[in-house]
Amino acid sequence: MIPWRSPRGPAALLLVAALGTLAGCAGTEEPDDAAAVPERRFVFANAAAAPTLDPALPSTLETSRIAAQVLEGLVGADPSTGEPVPALATSWEVSEDGRSYVFELRRDVRFHDGTVLDAGAVCANFARWAGLGAGAGRTTFDTVFRTNTPGTDPVYEGCTAEDPGTVALDLARRHTPTLRALTQPAFGIASPAALAAGTQGTHPVGTGPFRYESGDGRHLVLRAHDGYWGELGDIGTLEFRTVPEAQLRYVALRRGEVDGYDQVGLESFVPLARHGIQVLQRDPYSVSYLGINQAVPPLDDPQVRTALAAAVDRSMIVREHYPDGTRVADDFLPARFAMDGTEAALPAYDPQRARELLAESGYDGEPLRFYYPRETSRPYMQEPEKVYADIAAQLVRAGFTVEPVPVAWSDGYVEKVQDPGGDHALHLLGWNGGHRDPDYFMAPLFGAAHGEFGLDRPSLFAAVDDAAAMPDGEARARAYARLNDRVTRLLPAVPLAHPVSAVAVAGSVASFPLTSTGYEEFNDVRLHPAGPDGTGGPSPAEPAGDGG
Repeated sequence: MIPWRSPRGPAALLLVAALGTLAGCAGTEEPDDAAAVPERRFVFANAAAAPTLDPALPSTLETSRIAAQVLEGLVGADPSTGEPVPALATSWEVSEDGRSYVFELRRDVRFHDGTVLDAGAVCANFARWAGLGAGAGRTTFDTVFRTNTPGTDPVYEGCTAEDPGTVALDLARRHTPTLRALTQPAFGIASPAALAAGTQGTHPVGTGPFRYESGDGRHLVLRAHDGYWGELGDIGTLEFRTVPEAQLRYVALRRGEVDGYDQVGLESFVPLARHGIQVLQRDPYSVSYLGINQAVPPLDDPQVRTALAAAVDRSMIVREHYPDGTRVADDFLPARFAMDGTEAALPAYDPQRARELLAESGYDGEPLRFYYPRETSRPYMQEPEKVYADIAAQLVRAGFTVEPVPVAWSDGYVEKVQDPGGDHALHLLGWNGGHRDPDYFMAPLFGAAHGEFGLDRPSLFAAVDDAAAMPDGEARARAYARLNDRVTRLLPAVPLAHPVSAVAVAGSVASFPLTSTGYEEFNDVRLHPAGPDGTGGPSPAEPAGDGG
């Protein structure tokens, strides 16, 4: 990516474009005949069902992973740096004041239903995202562009089709995360016809390398799209299956029932290595935490929250329940953001100090309802039931009374612990990185009042908004360090870990395009040549009963 200043006088626009090789520009020329669809089938096991196939709605990693195969955004993310690269837009210009983004669209691209991609289709998607409203729950669009946020003026102003191949995005103020945010699957461009039909949540229609064939968020089949403008890769049929139990995902891979799976369980690392199965670890780009709802007494008392933090042995939690390479979290921003200016420190593990603080506070032994998820593995927490058991025991030893509230992940766990009228005092949850900007962590967690933490601090929310408006550089980094300090002092949650997570793949896989976000693009999977039986490189044939 080479920045270039356009000769348009003092109001010059900064052009950010990919100046690729001639081969890289092939997608903008007249397309050849339909590509030959590969014949190979690839089955991937997700750790949870996707609650919807529409990534624009409040969703999960599984929804985003599926959407990344079917939908494409204006920009994609460089797999190494996370910086924006061309996707449906071949180039873009950003005004010097940061309030105008003009995208030039790739030519001769059609949606899976045959509709032509043009500026009108792009603006139809932006209009839909902006119009989903509070009734849809807090969406990614809401968080990024500060819409439906009480007390905050929206960043988004509008989308204009300047001509069929040119889209202008206008903002009310500079918003530095904009381009990076648009790399997320939540901003995948869908067919206007599919949007009009209202089927995007069950039958998404995009421009991506795979098209929807059948199924739902629990068991889904996609087919390589023969009209795709780019490279289809080696997979003709892509199947996603939901296997919530880590042990069963391991068994399915060992038996050849799946070709890969996400969220390798701790007990499976050694058996997988022993059998020569590839285990690929993502860089730490998520945070797990013990949520504290300040709207529930006595958690509105800072002494009680400090006692909670001092009672939790985070090092033990990481050592016992996370893969090697996981970092104990001292704040909510992953290490890649290098918050060197952070001064405030979480209370160190000190159960005696926790007991003293409780004795000085107004806590009188009332039960704290502690929610935790069952039947799932998340990138930020692979063993939530075991993590709950250890933290609950630590809290009880420090003098707290804990009332367990187990909830199956598929029974709306997230909605329950984010309900403004909920009775959750404590809960286990986390946040998985979606794009490479600190605003992605600060804005959804601490940028507005919501029911998860019972946090009502307008000055904090304004500071989060101000940091997002600052240009990249040292001043912006210092602003996020100060935000880290403030959040640490307020203790709306106790950060536990910045975990690594892992994918295991069968011997048929030559390379797998691992990303820290988990939004891998499966047309970039490379398979070994098929053998006489139609399979690729051999997968282990030993029976799967060895403690995986």
